[in-house]
Amino acid sequence: MQYLELISGDITICYHNSWTGVETVEINGQTYSKQSSIMGLQHQFDVKENGILVHYQLTSRLGNDGNVLVDLLRDGKVIHKDVVVPYTAKPKSPAFATKQEGLKKLKMYDIDQAIDEFKKALKKTPNDPEIYFHLACAYSNKEMANEGLSCLVTAIEKGLKDTEIILSHEMLSYLRMQPGFEHIQSVIKKM
Repeated sequence: MQYLELISGDITICYHNSWTGVETVEINGQTYSKQSSIMGLQHQFDVKENGILVHYQLTSRLGNDGNVLVDLLRDGKVIHKDVVVPYTAKPKSPAFATKQEGLKKLKMYDIDQAIDEFKKALKKTPNDPEIYFHLACAYSNKEMANEGLSCLVTAIEKGLKDTEIILSHEMLSYLRMQPGFEHIQSVIKKM
C-alpha cells in the first residue's frame, strides 16, 4: 500500500492506492475520486476554495524505476510534478476514533455524549465537513435549531460532498421545519 499527502493552498489532498490497484483521492476525509488501475490514472475533481470552484487533476503513473509517480494540476497549472509515492499505510486521521465514537453514540441516541465526541473530533480536525453534519443531526435531535443550522452551513462551506442528504436525513427533520432552513435549501440548489 502507498500513501501520499499533497498540499495546495489550504487543502491537503491525500492519495493512496491498495495492493489491488484501487487508487483513492481524499480531501478532508471525503473521497473525491476512486478508480482501479495498475499502470496509472487521471483523477479529475472540483473543490470549493474560498467560495470559488477549482478544478484539479491528479495523474498517477509508473516511473522508469517502478515507483509510482504523481503530478497535481490546479486549474491547468502544475503544482506538483513527479512526486514519488512512498510505500506506507494510510494513517487514520487524528479524529477518526473520536468521530466514530460520536457516530456510535448518535446511533444509540446518546445525544449529549455524541455532541461531546464530535466537539472533541473538531478540535483535532476542524475542516472535516462530515463532523459538522453529524453534529447538526445531534443538535436537531435536541431541538437546538440555531446550533444545528449553523453546523449545516459550516458543513456545506467546508465542502460536504453529499449535500442532498441534508434534505432527506431523518435526524435533520426538526431543522428542516425551521425558518432558517430555507437559506440552506437555496444554497444546496445553487450547487
